Amino acid sequence: MTGPHFETTPAAADAAGAATQDFTVMQGGGAVPGALWLPAQGSPKGLLLYGHGGSRHKRDPSVVGFVEAAIARHGFAVAAIDGPVHGARYDGPPRSGPDTQMAFRRQWEGDADDSAMAGMVADWRAALDGLTADPRLRGLPIGYYGLSMGHAFGVPLLAADDRIAAAVIGLWGANYPNSDRLAVAAGRVRCPTLSMQMRSDELFTLDGAIALFDALAGDDKRFLLMPGPHTLTPEQTETGLAFLARRLDIA
Repeated sequence: MTGPHFETTPAAADAAGAATQDFTVMQGGGAVPGALWLPAQGSPKGLLLYGHGGSRHKRDPSVVGFVEAAIARHGFAVAAIDGPVHGARYDGPPRSGPDTQMAFRRQWEGDADDSAMAGMVADWRAALDGLTADPRLRGLPIGYYGLSMGHAFGVPLLAADDRIAAAVIGLWGANYPNSDRLAVAAGRVRCPTLSMQMRSDELFTLDGAIALFDALAGDDKRFLLMPGPHTLTPEQTETGLAFLARRLDIA
């Protein structure tokens, strides 16, 4: 295994105030595609790993919008990798966002041996090995922000890697097929955690969301519930970033 190989893209190509690069990390015999954003001016204060949602990808407009807020408000560097069957990991004919989301759901529901989940954890840890070897990122406090699919793959990552010192997760529940295993992983998560959920989420029940929250082992955990469907509000994004900045001591 080798660390990420960065291929520079034009500065500020897709996020205001950010210099951005693509990278690839070789892990388990395959290539994991990722993207890194750094403040265009000054050094970053912390590193955020961003777990995108189902049907998205590492440079989705929703990710870029998050990056802009994370850099402008708190001076974070942000890294994202494509999830399984998403972005550059998919090499089939063009398909819609809903079709990509369905492909992920089929994979998740059929992952009886946890191989896809374990693979994503290994991919993130390999990417983090390479990112933290970069002199620009070495020694920074590390946080994780992942909703929906980013929650599903994020909780096992948090359980496996104590380099991540604080996390924001949400938009997932134990009621979804094959999700009781997340409660087991949550029992090993001890970093400060904020779980953000929507009251009228059409995919996950409130009881299911609370079950995963209750399973988190750490004492410093928060649950934020707001009205609405399976989409966070800008206010919640700001709340999540502020939580991470405080817990990583860079506010």
